[in-house]
This record gives sequence, structure tokens and C-alpha cells, in this order.
Amino acid sequence: MDGVVSSSVGYTGGPSAKSNPTYRSVCSGDGHTEAIRVVYDPKVLSYEQLMQRVLKEASSHRSKPQYMSAVWAQNPSQAAAASKVAASLNKQSVPILKAADTIWCDAEEYHQKYMEKSQGRAACARPPKAASLSAVLTAHASL
Repeated sequence: MDGVVSSSVGYTGGPSAKSNPTYRSVCSGDGHTEAIRVVYDPKVLSYEQLMQRVLKEASSHRSKPQYMSAVWAQNPSQAAAASKVAASLNKQSVPILKAADTIWCDAEEYHQKYMEKSQGRAACARPPKAASLSAVLTAHASL
């Protein structure tokens, strides 16, 4: 997506006492959510445009916290923009949360750029929708 500078996979939203979750602990139900952190260039891509893309494909079905759709906003302005976009897409059930209320932990290296590394051999060989990994987004404007 034009304007996305970088992305990484990690875990967030879990209990702060578990400050170093692993894929195995998240899959075991430790309360964290698999997440995508996006760094974007606001000169090329607005936060609202980014939220349009993410929330359009977000799911309100929350079978497990590991896979819930949510947005962790970095500030009140992002929270307001995400809420506005969610309302316009009838996705008000997708939580808009404060990033400051949780911690971010990078996922293991083998999860980073997983689809590129697996070269289509993964069980999920079909490229996921923008939000299907869990539709969790912590977006940071690049400097």
C-alpha cells in the first residue's frame, strides 16, 4: 500500500504481567492478540485512509482474543478518526483502544514477513486480506 513505510508482526493487548509473550503462549490463550504494527508516511497516506483499508476488512467476530479485530490508537486524534471510519463502515463493534494501555512485543523472527518467507508454501498460502491476521493495528507516523 502506497505510504506504508514498514510493518511488523507482534503481540499486544494481553495482561501486562506477561511482558514477553510467544506465539505458543498466545495460541494457548494468554490473552494477547496477534497484531500488525504499521509505520506510515502521513504525507502520502492519511490515517483515515489507512483505517478505511483496515476497518473495511475487520471482523466483528471475536472467537478468541488471539484473533480479535481491534485498533490500538496512539492518541485521541487517531482514536477519533478510527471511530469515525468505523461508524461510516458500520464497524462500530471493532474496539478502538488506547495503545498506551498495553504493551507491544515483537513476534519471533520466523513470523516477520511470513508470507514472503514461505513463498506460498504456508498452510495459508493465499495472501491474507489486509485485516485478516487479526485486524489489529498500531499505526505510527514516520518522522
